[in-house]
Amino acid sequence: MAETQRQRLEAREETILAAATAVFGESGVDGARMAEIARRADVAEGTVYLYYKNKHELLEAVVDRFWRELTKGAIAAISEGANVNQQLHELASYHLQSLIDDFKIVEITSRARMRHGEPVRQLPQIREYVRVFDGIMQRGIDLREFSADIAIWQIRDVFYGTLEHSARTLVLRDQVFDPLVIDHLMRLFEQYRPSLETDKTSGLQSSEIMQALSRIETKLSQF
Repeated sequence: MAETQRQRLEAREETILAAATAVFGESGVDGARMAEIARRADVAEGTVYLYYKNKHELLEAVVDRFWRELTKGAIAAISEGANVNQQLHELASYHLQSLIDDFKIVEITSRARMRHGEPVRQLPQIREYVRVFDGIMQRGIDLREFSADIAIWQIRDVFYGTLEHSARTLVLRDQVFDPLVIDHLMRLFEQYRPSLETDKTSGLQSSEIMQALSRIETKLSQF
């Protein structure tokens, strides 16, 4: 089947986004130049401006693409039919490796959010990604592997926050993926098991979460 004009335009845009991702990662937002992005994409600089009116808009598109690809990869990384613990382990491993592989882009987008505020257009992409974790946790609750009264959003923050901190530590120390990070994180989830709860009515309290995070941070500092 012959390639349609729309397909050609979409393919060209994908090439521009891939080139922009590489340039932003190498040069940062301030150092990136539209001319260099165009050169990497093998298009005229004016062509880039046909798709994106300025560098900030292009950066937003790069971040959107990052979250879309991250979500696709997360879904693919999880074994269908695996138990809840295995799926959490697979998601954690995937997320940590992705952060390490794309650390520069993650750092750039984090700084951009702090400087400009979270762009509204990115929120649906982020929500779609965290739904992968939420779905696994809800399945665990339905199967009574986790307490029914736990706050998924709170556990989600611990899960992703720990992995982001770990990725930053590993990258800054010029270290590669370390499975011990995942092992320590998975031990934290044992505190959410109904059989280990000390208070059936309240679940894991904030003080206990902070203590658990402190233990993980201590372990990370030993890597």
